[in-house]
Amino acid sequence: MIGFFIKKAFFDGWDNLLQIMLLNVIMLGVGFGGFYLAGATTFFIPLSLLVVAVAASLEGALLLTVSSMMARVADYKSFNAKDFLASFRSNLFHGFLFAAVIAIAITVCVVAIPYYLSLGSLLGFGLAVLMFWVAVAFALSIQWFLPIRSQLEPNFGKALKKCLIIFFDNPGFSLFMFLYSLVLGALSLVLVFLLPGFGGIVLAQNEAFRLRLYKYDWLESHPELDPIKARKEVPWGELLADDEETVGTRSFRSFIFPWKD
Repeated sequence: MIGFFIKKAFFDGWDNLLQIMLLNVIMLGVGFGGFYLAGATTFFIPLSLLVVAVAASLEGALLLTVSSMMARVADYKSFNAKDFLASFRSNLFHGFLFAAVIAIAITVCVVAIPYYLSLGSLLGFGLAVLMFWVAVAFALSIQWFLPIRSQLEPNFGKALKKCLIIFFDNPGFSLFMFLYSLVLGALSLVLVFLLPGFGGIVLAQNEAFRLRLYKYDWLESHPELDPIKARKEVPWGELLADDEETVGTRSFRSFIFPWKD
């Protein structure tokens, strides 16, 4: 399943290279614009903080919007500017909530772990270790929020809850996806976040979640099987057969000169 996921994510990313680059440029523009305005208004701290909050909310809404577009790509569909704008308008409030959740989580980790370590006691060390593992679980879980909300659950609170369910039910795959996203992030640094960038990372998350849903559809259609045993015997070859046929194979020439095939 992992091999096919990497193949499909790459193919879909290549086929939508320009669209992904444009989405990344929009996100970078909002991010750098907010950073510049926040720095330019430091003479009045409340205004500077307001600029940061607005920019973070816009970035949150953009991430949700990009995820909606990438969910369409993962499902072999296209999108246009009208789809993007309609999705962005509908995601403004949840974008603020998503940005707030991330900001609170980062603040708690940055403040709590050093504080507990500074206590210099066994209890403090234990609490710091606990907070570290809570942070790890949060990071591995929250990566599923965007695809879950785009493909499965529009309700914000329920989507957060399902993040935990997906993580605890798929800890190994969640760890793989986190490391895969880190690799894409490192590659993005080299390419100044134009590619694969946030768009490429979110596309990969949507690709992975879409394929992972096949597991739950299969389990739901076989209630007679023992749930624990069935989870270890998911027939991925059978479940991915249609997608493998649709994705197909390509030569190097077809990537560079697709019109010659």
